[in-house]
Amino acid sequence: MAALAAAGLVVGRGVRAVIARLAIPAGVPPAGAPPASASPADALPAAAPPASASPAGALPAAAPPAGDPPAGQGPARTGPPPLTAELVTAALFGGLAARVHPGLVLAAACWLAACCVALAWIDAVVQRLPDALTGAAYAGTAGLLLAAAAAGGRWPDLLRAVLGGLLLAAAYLALAVISRSALGLGDVKLAASLGTLTAWAGWPVLIGGAFAGFLLGALYGGALLVTRRAHLRQRIPFGPFMIAGAFLAVLASGL
Repeated sequence: MAALAAAGLVVGRGVRAVIARLAIPAGVPPAGAPPASASPADALPAAAPPASASPAGALPAAAPPAGDPPAGQGPARTGPPPLTAELVTAALFGGLAARVHPGLVLAAACWLAACCVALAWIDAVVQRLPDALTGAAYAGTAGLLLAAAAAGGRWPDLLRAVLGGLLLAAAYLALAVISRSALGLGDVKLAASLGTLTAWAGWPVLIGGAFAGFLLGALYGGALLVTRRAHLRQRIPFGPFMIAGAFLAVLASGL
């Protein structure tokens, strides 16, 4: 447990870097992405207006406020407070080490945990679940569970895990279509990974994790309504509650 928790501190630094790169609103390119190619018209410098176009004695345009980012740099990217990602990842890794066995299944749980720390923060800040992370979460979790099934002959567990992930994703997709705004496709993709891991332990763990996520989300939404910090139709990020519910179920039951 101590060794894996220490590894979580190291992995958490990488998680922090991922958050800093992807915690941006939808439609904004990730940090470090090359700018979109300019059109031929954009490539030409704008012609300076003739002197007669400005009224005599006109004042120059006001400079932007000191706190505004320079033009073309996009919105500021916000990361978690110091050591938050590292400590949360370390706590998850240590808890999983105590409850999840054998090693390849533990590796799958830790992989998903590391992805979910980043996903939870990004969803809480900008209300989006990037495809780069949800795709990596599912691929890594499913791949490591496949290796665990091959090593230990646990093919029925793998079949249940795959079916569980697909069923939970389908349920979230139906809810997203019905609710239209309460859930998004990012939640659907995240559900596939969470359902795969929890269903490996059994159908009760899958159901319990999903129920816990909805319960936590309802409690949070109710608290916002009572304190008048949100209105009835306001959308709240649901990813963190899905993640919390799933990992509470895993830690409570073991794998």
